[in-house]
Amino acid sequence: MATDYLSALNVGTGLNTTEIIDSLVEAERAPKAKMINDNKAERTVAISSLGSVKTGFETFDTTLENLDGTTGLNISSTVTAVDLAFADSTVAKAFSHQIGVSQLASAHTLVFGGYSGESAAIGTGTLNFSFGTWASDGSFSANSDRTATDVTISSTNATLAGLRDSINDADLQVTASIIRTDDTNYALALKSREGASHSLQISATEDPSGSGLSSLAYTSVDNSIQSVAGANATLTLDGVSITRQSNLIDDLVDGVSMTLNSTTSQNGTITAAYDSSTALTAMKTLVDEINKIQTELRSLTKRGINGQEAGALASDSLVKSLQRQLSAYTTTPIVGFGNSSVYLAEFGVTTNRDGSISLNETTFNTQFEAKPDNFAAIMQSRVTTDTNLVKGAVTGSLYKPGTYAFDIASDGSATLDGTAMTQTINRYSIVTGDAAGLTLDVTGGGLDTNVYIGTSLLDSLRTFSQNIVKTGSDLNTKITRYNDDLIKYSDQLTSLDESVAAARARYVAKFSAMEKVSASMKKTGESLTNMMDAWKATMKNR
Repeated sequence: MATDYLSALNVGTGLNTTEIIDSLVEAERAPKAKMINDNKAERTVAISSLGSVKTGFETFDTTLENLDGTTGLNISSTVTAVDLAFADSTVAKAFSHQIGVSQLASAHTLVFGGYSGESAAIGTGTLNFSFGTWASDGSFSANSDRTATDVTISSTNATLAGLRDSINDADLQVTASIIRTDDTNYALALKSREGASHSLQISATEDPSGSGLSSLAYTSVDNSIQSVAGANATLTLDGVSITRQSNLIDDLVDGVSMTLNSTTSQNGTITAAYDSSTALTAMKTLVDEINKIQTELRSLTKRGINGQEAGALASDSLVKSLQRQLSAYTTTPIVGFGNSSVYLAEFGVTTNRDGSISLNETTFNTQFEAKPDNFAAIMQSRVTTDTNLVKGAVTGSLYKPGTYAFDIASDGSATLDGTAMTQTINRYSIVTGDAAGLTLDVTGGGLDTNVYIGTSLLDSLRTFSQNIVKTGSDLNTKITRYNDDLIKYSDQLTSLDESVAAARARYVAKFSAMEKVSASMKKTGESLTNMMDAWKATMKNR
């Protein structure tokens, strides 16, 4: 309830001074408060809209991440004996091979039994582990690529469990475990890595006061200790006999790893083939996601002509710039995927009058069937060359997509577009210039070749999105600045209220002074009236 300040001072004249003062104060406060509140509301809406832009690009990036590498190339095997997986989809190509598996690789496994428990004493001294191949005649040939290693057993680890842990901690590529064979007997099992040339030979040197380690020696073939002999995998690929030390094979088919599960009674077929339906689904998703975020950007920045309501960010130059940049990605040529640039239009993508894009499925399928490898330009960044003797990869983000000439000299030195590369055995690298971060692995003598460094449209869009939402970006900086503005406007309202309170106090003081003067004049008038009345009475009495 408003207070009549002048009445409270007992100097009222009948005027509603409280209402008068309130009107004067409100007339002074209202336009200033409206301007501040309007600015505050505008900033609040802008912050919310900019937040929607940020969330939109974060979602956009997440969706594109799920599409990364989807080139439409699918792998399959007609036999359960062989599982296939992409090891490096950037170099994988379509293929079809006949495969047969006659033997799986196995790890040499030794079992030393007769122990009463994990705490059973084993003696002290040294066990020497060496690796190689046990021949059928019982002879042992050491593996020159591996180094023999000692494991020392002292009083601190002279138990079955202590030995197990010491072997596992020695980084021997040997797994030690304890097996409970029955209620009262335990055994130490040692398992090497797969492959015949990684079989174990163990010699024991006992301490004079700590005998027992000799029972853990394995210096000749003993089938009472050897539970599994070390062996290589043997298979055929299109009739060619192949031997590998592991059941995981990733060096037979470019970009594909094979896991051998069992032997086969007859050959099966492993294939990699392009599937247009898989590629089309991925392309539809990409088009839909681009349209989704562009629709939101257009809605937020629309000008509001012809009676339409303007968007919340109609005058925001930053968001309009982001919209233009995003649109440009759909028409920019994609380089680094061969001698010719790749365009989205080749795969049936067209731009509509409203700025959205459409996908012609017939055109897409026709182009994909004709040039499926070009689809990688949209979905998968990669480094390729014109020869299988030179394979490349690139790291970082300093490189420039394009085509580079790799020249290797007779002395083994090499250049890339005339710039010397750093050589480490058969690997060449470069850390500066347009191809910064590129490494090339050369097989045999290698060949001069073109090197194609390609950044896919998908990765370009992801980098664009990530730069928009990252800490310190222009978008985040603007959101922070606008939030600071809200604090400033709140402070301005507080200052205005303080100013209004001071103005009200001044008006009260002025009206109080006016009322006092008015009251004084009223008393003077009353005195004069009384005096005149008295004079009139005196005149009548005469």
